[in-house]
Amino acid sequence: MKLPPRQDSLKWSAYPEDVLPLWVADMDFPVAEPIRRAIQARAEGFLGYPPREGDKELKALLLERTGLQGEVAFMPGVVVGLYAAVAAFTAPGHGVLTQVPVYPPFLSAIREQGRTLLANPLKETEAGYRLDLGGLERLAYASRLLLFCHPQNPTGRVFTEEELSALAQVARKHDLVVVSDELHAPLTYERPHIPLARFLPERTITLLGPGKAYNLAGLPMGAAVGPKPLVEALKRHLPHTFPNVLAMAAWKAALLEGEGWLREVLGMLRQNRDRLAAWAQEMGLFHVPPEGTYLAWLRMPFPKAASRLLEEARVALNPGENFGKGYDRYVRLNFATYPEVLEEALSRMAQALKKG
Repeated sequence: MKLPPRQDSLKWSAYPEDVLPLWVADMDFPVAEPIRRAIQARAEGFLGYPPREGDKELKALLLERTGLQGEVAFMPGVVVGLYAAVAAFTAPGHGVLTQVPVYPPFLSAIREQGRTLLANPLKETEAGYRLDLGGLERLAYASRLLLFCHPQNPTGRVFTEEELSALAQVARKHDLVVVSDELHAPLTYERPHIPLARFLPERTITLLGPGKAYNLAGLPMGAAVGPKPLVEALKRHLPHTFPNVLAMAAWKAALLEGEGWLREVLGMLRQNRDRLAAWAQEMGLFHVPPEGTYLAWLRMPFPKAASRLLEEARVALNPGENFGKGYDRYVRLNFATYPEVLEEALSRMAQALKKG
């Protein structure tokens, strides 16, 4: 079993060697061979400044593959787009809406720029996590911007056409700009991902990137797609940098030749997801198997759950409290690893749970 060298991987180097790291969201698998070839070919060629607007063929491919329409702006990662959106569409003191629990940079983009977090918790039901549209409607009066995550991180929820259509109605009624992080869009299982912009094209900026689906987090790159006036407003708050030529080459190769690799990886991820779900049921834990992403959201029977599991099981997970207030009994687990690693981690955590 070949694992990433610890010195080259944030995931594998952040903790002592006796700790199994199932936290930061990248995969332990090597990248697709077509991507590797494309990076090598570009590295052997021109590495000077590219055009500021980036690769036009890649822009066209993104629109073709996603079905999105409008302006495309490249940026050095999706998180940069979240911060730029808060700066572009709100002012200090203004409220910004988002669903919690949510990927921590959503929260930091709001708080660090002096805005007010308007947190609308997802409904936690035995059938899964659901949008609280009533809560969203009540909070929408105090905001102009909604930061949305779909597929949802950390719950793995892939929202339905009905939910997206209802969300669009609320946003249109209250004149909200919606910035939809759809970074995990290619990573879905039973239900395919549908862009929110299909239901709200005139008010949605969609954020995309190759980092999660094609394991390219070390070549950070993202794109914002949406109506030209909104994308131009966003661009005024993006760093004035040139697109990364290696990242563009890798992303283009992923779209053109990476489908077979992704299909194989999704098969492995599905098996890990199902094994984890069975384990959670055996342990009596509340867990809804994710419909997308390679991230699992688990409720533990004790507070400060991630800290305790790190200490007692030597397994590193993301602390639930980082995803919103009141989630310190939860952990986020990254199951994009080899089955042997996952099995060892589950065994360690089972022993710690039984002791506790």
